[in-house]
Amino acid sequence: MRSGTDGVDSTAFSSLNLNLKFAVGGLTRLYFKGVLMSLHGCTSGLLVVFAIVGATFAQDPEADKLKKDAEAAYQSADFAKCLELTTRVLSQNPKDHLALYLRASAHVELGVVRRDGKELRLGIEDARESLRAGGSNEINYYLPYMYGMTSLANLEGRKEHADVVVQVGKTVLDRPNLTPEQRANTLYQRAAAYIHLKNMDAAAQDYQAAIKIYPGHLGSHVGLAEGYVVAGKPDKALEAFTHAVETFPNNPLVFNNRGLFLQHQGRYKEAAADFNKALQIDPKYAVAYANRGFTSQSERNLPAAEADYSEAIKLDPKHPLFYSLRGTCRLSQLNVNGAVEDYNQAIRLDPQNPVAQADLGFAKFFARDYAGALASFDQSLAMNAGMRYLNPWRSWILVLQGKVDSLPPILEATIKRPEGERDWIDQLVLFLNGKISEQDLVKAVDKAETPALKNAQLAEAYYFIAERRAQAGDKANAKAFYEQVLKTNTVDLSAYRGAQFAIRAGN
Repeated sequence: MRSGTDGVDSTAFSSLNLNLKFAVGGLTRLYFKGVLMSLHGCTSGLLVVFAIVGATFAQDPEADKLKKDAEAAYQSADFAKCLELTTRVLSQNPKDHLALYLRASAHVELGVVRRDGKELRLGIEDARESLRAGGSNEINYYLPYMYGMTSLANLEGRKEHADVVVQVGKTVLDRPNLTPEQRANTLYQRAAAYIHLKNMDAAAQDYQAAIKIYPGHLGSHVGLAEGYVVAGKPDKALEAFTHAVETFPNNPLVFNNRGLFLQHQGRYKEAAADFNKALQIDPKYAVAYANRGFTSQSERNLPAAEADYSEAIKLDPKHPLFYSLRGTCRLSQLNVNGAVEDYNQAIRLDPQNPVAQADLGFAKFFARDYAGALASFDQSLAMNAGMRYLNPWRSWILVLQGKVDSLPPILEATIKRPEGERDWIDQLVLFLNGKISEQDLVKAVDKAETPALKNAQLAEAYYFIAERRAQAGDKANAKAFYEQVLKTNTVDLSAYRGAQFAIRAGN
């Protein structure tokens, strides 16, 4: 199971602070260190203009206004508002195909952002209904369906979903009289499915065909580059990103996205230069501020990072991710109150985000609000059962509260799991419940597949050993283990941050 925002296997280690690895960009929405495709191909800049047939606004003035407002909400990335408005229309006319299309688009976008399969399925079903209700001749109506199915394939690892997108794409492309833009958008979406199927040659052909048909198809220029990222071809990716920059020298998005790529390559100075260029073109480009902030944070220039996140929030105060990023930055500076404030605001803006709930839980844990932390962790898991990296932290809170005899079923199952089936998270839960020794826990680290993973797991082992020793009153040895955590330099781990807080508190 993938963790929420950085593509790290959540069975590998338990306490990654997810938002730190989460940067924004992509084409119109959020970027997850994988590729999230824009819904409609992004032919006209940052946000895509819906190609809506004028006649669709000719029947019910009230409903027409709601749909126009819903479209505007989508364009401003206020997907919740778009859902609210379209649902009002559909409560009166369940077969309004334009409202279904708009609602499908919003559901899919939210599903992508939240990594929520249920939300994606709602969007897919609405897209189907929009086609059944009379929109089958509207080529754009196929796009949220294709985008949703590919996103579901990426989320669940099910190639059959991507296979469907390839088939649908072929059916649409076989239609006569498609406009160049319609053909390019469809090729773009099919290319995303090919990327999931690891057929980069076919994806590249589709992106290149889209560009040939419609040279201004920004999505395909950037999609080609991002596809090479996924394919593990960084040289080709950089070449494609640079071609996009040369093709669209006055578009801040292409500089932002190349910067994002360079950031992920650890080329922070070059990344910052691209974000600076994006901001030179558009000084109000909030996403570029957030990404530049993340670059500063990666270089441990935390005050500069916080300043950029604050500027992003000033420009776009309704973007929950910006608050989460600043919250993580504040937590890295041991400003737990500021972090809690930011995470709470992120949750107010996006109540169904399990990652923000998890991060709030960590902040509360470090503030020693164990009941509040447990409640946040439980809420996070209720939203996304795959976030089991929270289980050691939940287990430890129950130990601190003296509730080891009333473990939740999931933790009981961990303890009962056969030895040969246990992963790192299981080992931590077992240790915290007194089922294995310190030596056994450290020995389990040897099973890590990479040096980096071993280092991260060792940091967690030392942290929880320190926690247990501190609880037993052995503060001197506890401090020594906390210091060992810091020596691992795993600054993105909640275990590392926990050690910082413990040392500051004199534990």
